[in-house]
Amino acid sequence: MNKLLNILENRLKILFKTKMIIILVVIMLSLFILLVNTLYKSVDNSSRVPVAVVDNDLTDLSKKVVKNLKDDKMLRIVEYNKNKAVKELKNGKVEAVYILKKGLKDNINEERYKEIIDVYFLKGSTIAKFIGDIFAEKVLRDLCLIKSINLLERALDTNNIENKEYILADAYDYGISIQDYSNHQYYVKVNLVKNMKESIDIKKFDNSLIYKKMIFGIIISFISFFLLFASVSIIKDKETKLSSRIKISSTNYLTVFLGDFLSLIISGGMVSLLFSLINGIYVDEDNLILFIATFIILIMYVISISSLIMLFTSIMDKVAVHAMIFTILILIMGIVSGSFFSVDLLSNSFKTIAYLIPNYWTLNALVDIITVGINKNNMISYVNIMLIYTAIMTFAAYVLMRVFHQKYNH
Repeated sequence: MNKLLNILENRLKILFKTKMIIILVVIMLSLFILLVNTLYKSVDNSSRVPVAVVDNDLTDLSKKVVKNLKDDKMLRIVEYNKNKAVKELKNGKVEAVYILKKGLKDNINEERYKEIIDVYFLKGSTIAKFIGDIFAEKVLRDLCLIKSINLLERALDTNNIENKEYILADAYDYGISIQDYSNHQYYVKVNLVKNMKESIDIKKFDNSLIYKKMIFGIIISFISFFLLFASVSIIKDKETKLSSRIKISSTNYLTVFLGDFLSLIISGGMVSLLFSLINGIYVDEDNLILFIATFIILIMYVISISSLIMLFTSIMDKVAVHAMIFTILILIMGIVSGSFFSVDLLSNSFKTIAYLIPNYWTLNALVDIITVGINKNNMISYVNIMLIYTAIMTFAAYVLMRVFHQKYNH
């Protein structure tokens, strides 16, 4: 037991006494906090479709139309003059340009509907047509109301009804009161089904989910890189033949293996704790359960990825080779697991590979706690998968460690 603690203590001392490692951790953590802060702050705007609006009418009606568009959760409305709006469209910074023409209100009153709005979008743009439906829905509310008031006014004039102004004002106020300005999701209806006994809060599935998933992917990738750096000293011991001297000192293979393995888990656990705190602050700073659930998921990922690193350290005997190969592996795992884009874009063969790496299961578990919610059965299922993966990798790593260690010593 004392030998195990000595190996563990020495590994952690080597890691945290290395100035380059400490500097690297501080820099990467600072960059990560800055990146996450930027992503979380812009996640709402980034998930909306950018559209430029030019208000040349500047009447109460045109201003109301612009306000209604800005309230829509699917659009990010920016107001420009015509030249600026068209320039932004050509540069790909907006998807469409809508110009509310001068005399908009008067033309609607006089039913000259061809003279109210000009639309510009790039040829072949499919999303512009989708935006057009949203835009038209916002305008049609007021157009229909004005049309109805005009018809009512004609009927009152034809029948010589007194108190016309009072009746028209009352009708207009009533029309405003019954208009539905809620945000509709009537384009695509999606029913999310998990099982017959468990419901899913559809409000938690919004356009920002892909950005939050990207943040989780960055967290997982950073932890992997940190553990790669933490494992360098293990490979370096092979290069300097220190591992052989440890063996000569009557320390058995299992003790050395467990000491190295635990050093990775403890150091990775510290980083996971920091990430859980940072993520908890941005997602829900008052939710202690969310923080605990996130930490459990990340620490299980640390354990599983550490077992995979131990497999590599059992085979590799050169620091440069180990760093290069595992860096490539981290990037591949990030891509295949869907850390940077949807895994649905990959072929079936890549999806099968995704099921075999811990990144995929960890990413799904992290996304589940902010969408489906914290579920005991889901957490147990995830932990079991990670434990099975860890058991397989650990056993293979230990066997290979003994085989290759004996090979190097002969």
